[in-house]
Order: sequence, then structure tokens, then C-alpha cells
Amino acid sequence: MIAVFAHIRHAVERRLYGMGFVFPLVRYLLSIQIIISGFALAAGIALLWYSGWLMAFGAGAAITTFSLWQISRSAQAFVQLQYSASLRLRQFFGFSVRLLLIGIVLFMLIVWFKAPLVPLLLGLTSTVVSILLWGVSRLSRKTVKEA
Repeated sequence: MIAVFAHIRHAVERRLYGMGFVFPLVRYLLSIQIIISGFALAAGIALLWYSGWLMAFGAGAAITTFSLWQISRSAQAFVQLQYSASLRLRQFFGFSVRLLLIGIVLFMLIVWFKAPLVPLLLGLTSTVVSILLWGVSRLSRKTVKEA
């Protein structure tokens, strides 16, 4: 199971590298989030006839994946490019547009589609799980010296 997850993660990371994500830590974190979101959406679609909970979780995970993707792309551009006022303005505008889009999508999910709130919120917090997995994997790679 772990080998399959590692294989999928490496394939996603290669794809992200091809899309311009050159920092390994960013690719690793994004790949974990994309996999969590992808599995949640696939399970939600497959079991939609049974319950809308998995679909709501998948929708929340997809929203945070989109947000994490955009934040990673913006942070990478900020590190690679020389600082300028126009860059700061572009990042602020991008953040505002992303926040507006997320608000509209959440409104549609809650009001129009009557998505259950608990799984939607759990999906929105799936980034925390990705960051925890990323941190644990980083800690496990460090060698410990004993005194």
C-alpha cells in the first residue's frame, strides 16, 4: 500500500515539476494534497448514491487544493522574481480573486446544493493533514545523533 502511494506521489511530483514547480518541498506538499483530494473526490463520486458526505468532503478538499496550488505558485514566483511593487500588487489581486472564488463556491455548495457542513469543513481542513504528513516525513528523514 505504501509503495503504491509512493509511486503515485512520484508520478504527481514529476507532473508538477513539468508544470514549473521547481522546489522539491513545495512539490511534495502539493502532491500529498492532490492525492488526498483526488481519492476523496473519486470515492465521493463512486458513492454519491449512498451518501453526499464523501462528495462534500471531496469538494472541500478540492477547494483547499486549489487554494494551496495558487499559494504555492505565488510563493514560488515571489522567491524567484525580484521584488517590485507590481509583483506585490499582482499577488494581492490574485489573493483577493481567489478568496472571492472560494466564497462563491462555498456559497453555492451550502445554499444551492445543500452540502452537509461537517464533511465540507473536514475537507477544507485536509490541508492540515497534508502538512502533518509532510512534517512527519521530514522528521523521519533526519538522522538523530545521540550524545
